[in-house]
Amino acid sequence: MAGKATPKETVDKIVSAWRTGEYSQRELAKKFKVSAGLVAKYTKGVEQDVSAIVSAGVQYKQGLATHREQSAHIANAIETAVDERTKHIQFFTDAAVQNVQEALRAPCEGQQDFKARADTIIKGKETVLGKQPDTAIQINNSQSSIPTLSDFYG
Repeated sequence: MAGKATPKETVDKIVSAWRTGEYSQRELAKKFKVSAGLVAKYTKGVEQDVSAIVSAGVQYKQGLATHREQSAHIANAIETAVDERTKHIQFFTDAAVQNVQEALRAPCEGQQDFKARADTIIKGKETVLGKQPDTAIQINNSQSSIPTLSDFYG
């Protein structure tokens, strides 16, 4: 006889809790009153990829706790600032992705076109992934090793 089906909402909660990295499978089984086998089935291969967000949330709440007398006002101001900054970051990320997609669709007829496409792709990458110091060093090193016409013709 088959067991009772676990509601999708419960499965979603189990997987979400697992992703935080805060619980073992056994702890989740106890918390949601299901078998350890069921938890193992639904968490198999699921990364615990939001632990950094949990840590940031704890840091945020600890920082807010130091301002107890004004915590409601400060929390509201912080949330507004975070929402605004997130909106701006998302706008520039979306614009960079769109620029790269348009550059890839545009026909390239000469070396200048290919260079413009490559520059657009690099700028889009930097916008989305950020500038990394080692990338800048690699670019500078590779540019210094590119031969010029004077290297060939003295």
